[in-house]
Amino acid sequence: MKEVLKELHIFYGFSDEELELLGDYFNLKSFEKGDEVISQNDVIDELYVVLNGSIVSTLDIPGSIERKHGEFKTGDFFGEVPLFGKRPSFDTYVAAENTEVLSIEEKALASLVENHSDAAVKLISRLLVGTIQHLRDSSNFLADVVQWGEDASRRVITDELTGVYNRAFLDDALENFFNISQSNNKPLSLLMVDLDNFRIINDHLGMEDGNKILKRLVAIISSVISRHGIIARYGGDEFSILLPEANLKRAEEIAEEIRKGVEQFGCKHYAQSSVQVTTSIGISSYPDSASDFATFKDRADGALYRAKTSGRNRVEC
Repeated sequence: MKEVLKELHIFYGFSDEELELLGDYFNLKSFEKGDEVISQNDVIDELYVVLNGSIVSTLDIPGSIERKHGEFKTGDFFGEVPLFGKRPSFDTYVAAENTEVLSIEEKALASLVENHSDAAVKLISRLLVGTIQHLRDSSNFLADVVQWGEDASRRVITDELTGVYNRAFLDDALENFFNISQSNNKPLSLLMVDLDNFRIINDHLGMEDGNKILKRLVAIISSVISRHGIIARYGGDEFSILLPEANLKRAEEIAEEIRKGVEQFGCKHYAQSSVQVTTSIGISSYPDSASDFATFKDRADGALYRAKTSGRNRVEC
């Protein structure tokens, strides 16, 4: 056992006598590829050192998602955090190939401390240094997992091109906001915004410029409503803007400012083009023009239709 321990970097610097002592406290265990060494949430009482082969740790995330956390090869150790902390294991540890490990049980480690304190202190110091690194790696990993989860959640409710909310989010949020406004007796306005002649814009300027114009439209809307409204891409070149606590008069002012902003942008950047970059906007407002949710939605759609059929580049309510 002494010669075996001597080859593992965790035991570098130990004397032959110390290695002889340590050899009496470790047990040799073998695992075949795919064998589970530790299950997630197990409270274990053993520390493991990989002798040969490799062990992979994975973290199960809610939603049946499994993420690889770490890999342990010859000389690496694992299991110290649940062993010393009496906490369930964060990860599942599985043999990635036929693997041999050395293990030391908690009671054996306690006996080592009691009977051979110098060797025990040296071993625990090595474990402490490695554990700190494990915790740092885990912290970075978990931060990545959290970020990944946030990004995934964001992708579900946002439009990939423009970065604003998508129709699925708006459909879920719209009725909730209406009910809250109704319960609190507060106004709520909905703007339906459509870029005029977008198909012609794409045909004349190309899809790349068309996408840039859509992004610019979002930027103009965002600058007008600031943090006081919610923008969603309803589909294609159509956007919806929800304005909590904005009555019909205020909604008209906001809509007109957006319309002018788009028109000025188009005149500045596409004045020499045969394509006009303008927008039509339809407005509905509770309680000024609608008293129930169905009417609230329908009247915004109807107002947008009137704006489009009445010459475009206009606001209707």
